[in-house]
Amino acid sequence: MRLSIGGVLGIIGGLIPLVYIGWLLRHFIGVGGGSADGIAMIGLGPTVMGLTVVGILFALPLIIKLLRAVSGTDRVPGARTEAAGELSAETQGFDADAAFANYMRNRDAAPPPPIAVDAENLQPVTPRQGGFGRKGV
Repeated sequence: MRLSIGGVLGIIGGLIPLVYIGWLLRHFIGVGGGSADGIAMIGLGPTVMGLTVVGILFALPLIIKLLRAVSGTDRVPGARTEAAGELSAETQGFDADAAFANYMRNRDAAPPPPIAVDAENLQPVTPRQGGFGRKGV
């Protein structure tokens, strides 16, 4: 279990809205007499249900952060080795400059293939006049 300072601050930051929503729920349930019938009687049923849904939505990122911190799957596999300056087996021996030079050499050598199937019946394409927004000059 590895927790960094940023991870701990993220968990604390995730707890703040949950504590506030929990306090609001406790307050509204107390106003309603502590029972579901009392809450429904004074008309706070939709408020309590909405706060419950919002609380669950705020709890999901916190639960995911806690699971990642406990299980140790907070990092992408292999990301730590490349960040340390070591090359992975896939990129070892790859020369980007040679690949770019090869691309540029082959790009100018071959003409692009015709786009239309019937190359003899090519019509010039005129742009359609726009019907929405500013008119072109």
